[in-house]
Amino acid sequence: MSAERGFAWSDRARRWFGPASPLRRAFAADGAGAGGKSRHGHFSLFVRYYLTVLLIYAAVIIGGVSAWIYITDENSRDYSQAQMRGTHYLIEQRYLHTDPAQWPALTDELRAHFAYPLNLVSLDSLQGGLTAVEWQRLRRGALVMDSENEAYTYQRLPGTDRVVALGDFDEVIVQGVPWRDLDFVDSLVMLAMYFLAIALPLYFLVYRFWRDLRKLRATAEALSAGDLEARAPEVVTRLVNPLGHALNRMAVQVQQVLESQRILAQAVAHEIRTPLTRMRFALEMLESAEDERERANLQHGLETDIRRLEHLAANSVTYARIGRMVGIERVEIDLRALFADLADIFAPPVSLHLRFDRGGVDSVQANREALELALRNLIANALRHARSAIEISVAQEGDSTVFRVDDDGEGVHEELSQQVFLPFTQLRKNPDGFGLGLALVRVVAEKHGGRATVVPSSLGGASFRIELPTHPLHPATSC
Repeated sequence: MSAERGFAWSDRARRWFGPASPLRRAFAADGAGAGGKSRHGHFSLFVRYYLTVLLIYAAVIIGGVSAWIYITDENSRDYSQAQMRGTHYLIEQRYLHTDPAQWPALTDELRAHFAYPLNLVSLDSLQGGLTAVEWQRLRRGALVMDSENEAYTYQRLPGTDRVVALGDFDEVIVQGVPWRDLDFVDSLVMLAMYFLAIALPLYFLVYRFWRDLRKLRATAEALSAGDLEARAPEVVTRLVNPLGHALNRMAVQVQQVLESQRILAQAVAHEIRTPLTRMRFALEMLESAEDERERANLQHGLETDIRRLEHLAANSVTYARIGRMVGIERVEIDLRALFADLADIFAPPVSLHLRFDRGGVDSVQANREALELALRNLIANALRHARSAIEISVAQEGDSTVFRVDDDGEGVHEELSQQVFLPFTQLRKNPDGFGLGLALVRVVAEKHGGRATVVPSSLGGASFRIELPTHPLHPATSC
């Protein structure tokens, strides 16, 4: 029986991967069912991915095995023939030592001992099923294996027109063999192990992805419902974890923007109340005023309040616009040109010295409009508080480019160093301001990924600092 075992693996390969194999039928059935309706949740996701992976694996394996069989077909047939040569020799010797009249009885006797069919056929009956080369070899007495599917072997009995035919080897006759040793059972076990080897890791992978994505979805739904305090929890899957961090950053940005809008709306409503009250009172007085000088004073007061409201509206719009920016468009800014423009804008009194110092820094990556606005606000603030000197400088400190505006005024107490940057906050009441200038400075710095601070100055007053990262980690898009 060693001959049958010798090419058992080639038989199994044909049964597993052949055109009518159970494996191919199983994959065809899986592919047909993949388009149907599936259960909700992670299981339906698992089924879709499982069938996809299964089909890919099947295509690769079937294609690879088919190509390998095609490449090694001739060698495989020669190997199988070599294995069967001894079996045919023993059978041939039995026939040659038996009277030809007893050959039919001998054939029946031998069949009982073989697991596959054994027949004694005439030579002429095989001519139509063999190639010309195989027919000639068979006539000369050589062992011939059917080249079409390698399921039959033939050898002519010397000096006769009779041929010993073994096969079809796919039709194995099994008697008294335990069911667990059957080739069919082997095939089912191999298929089950194959499906299980794909299913188990894929299921746990899909489940982890689905669980983490469901957490992020719950956070996104909470944010869309108005719960701006909602944050995505830490998830296990490394590929999904950055998505959770990005969602949390977005939530923080949205919350900051909405909070600044709320503060702005409340402050604007508060700031416009007083001018509107004065304007209403002035209009009532204007109707009853008889003196021309009194009329002129009332009109001047109205014009002043209108300009103040226009100034409030312009500053509020600028603050809201910069606060809404998700990113800042950065360009290479020539600091020599920037400082020259700032020097042209401000004309301090003769008693006040305004000095610019680039400190060897020629350029910076930033938004030109926003940076110039922040520096203008700081210089304007310094002009209101300085006694005799203001210094605008820039220096490279580690990974940051730091702009400083120093004055020799009264300075800012340390406990007020954070409050001074809040919108509509004025430590000293300024009738021409609304407390938005320093708030804009802080917003501009934060939008660049930096920060705005105030510390004591070497001139004796306050030193306002804008720290901008020299190499931003996340280049922002255009606003």
